[in-house]
Amino acid sequence: MVERIVAVVGDRAILLSDLRKRAEPFLVQVHQSVPPGAQRNAAISQLYRSLIERIVDEELELRAAQQSKLTVSAKEIDDAIGRVATQNNLSVADLIAEATRNGLTEAGYRDELRRQLLEAKLINVRLQGRIRVTDEDLRLAYRKLVVEERQRLAMTPAWIVLNAGESGAEQREQRALAERIAEQAKTTDFGALARQHSVDATSRATGGTMRRLRAAELSPVLARTALGLDVGEVSAPIRVGGQYVVMKIVEREPSALPEFSEARRELAERVYLEKMAVAKKSWLAGLRRQHHVEVRL
Repeated sequence: MVERIVAVVGDRAILLSDLRKRAEPFLVQVHQSVPPGAQRNAAISQLYRSLIERIVDEELELRAAQQSKLTVSAKEIDDAIGRVATQNNLSVADLIAEATRNGLTEAGYRDELRRQLLEAKLINVRLQGRIRVTDEDLRLAYRKLVVEERQRLAMTPAWIVLNAGESGAEQREQRALAERIAEQAKTTDFGALARQHSVDATSRATGGTMRRLRAAELSPVLARTALGLDVGEVSAPIRVGGQYVVMKIVEREPSALPEFSEARRELAERVYLEKMAVAKKSWLAGLRRQHHVEVRL
């Protein structure tokens, strides 16, 4: 098939030739990195599907920009090319040559920059004022990094294991006992409590201390608990099957993360970009609801 409509946005038809032209630089990368055959065909198919969605979004953004009377001048594109060249320690001529080697003509490269600059202006007008990054956002983001790192770090946990009981009364009694032990363990020797109460014969003799391991070696519920505990911290009772477990982290490999106070600026940038991505996705979804959009690929 030589030509057909692959999408419609409002009254504008996006043609297969439009899609193929935009895909040219990406196809160069696919042919360089993916072996021929079914794998390459699948990669090309996925490229076309993702690219048509991007083209639709760009058409919607263009309409929004026209409504807001936003444009990008040739000088702004020239300035952007100069900045990109400087950032990459290249001359403008070398930058254009590099783009050409990657399958983009100079006109195509300028068009891509125009789209990026126009999107940046739109985001500044429509979205930027809505994004707020709070201290709580930063602390949650930092905590997420801590947990992600802890998944890779070896640790030495200790636990006190109690049977949960059979009847309802026994279960309530054992739950209350587990809660008392967890509270006592904050100020009392954990090993002594384990030797006195734990029903786990393997670890009881060592005061509940287990071998050095990583979180992935524990059951999911115990792994989540361990990842959330600092060294020396004791957990609340955890129900695992027919048992209650009180856990403590005795030791963990040292963290390579900077302190929260040192990471605030980088965290703020990361959280801002994450929130912006969510806001942009929601905004584009709203634009799609306001216009007739049909993808036929």
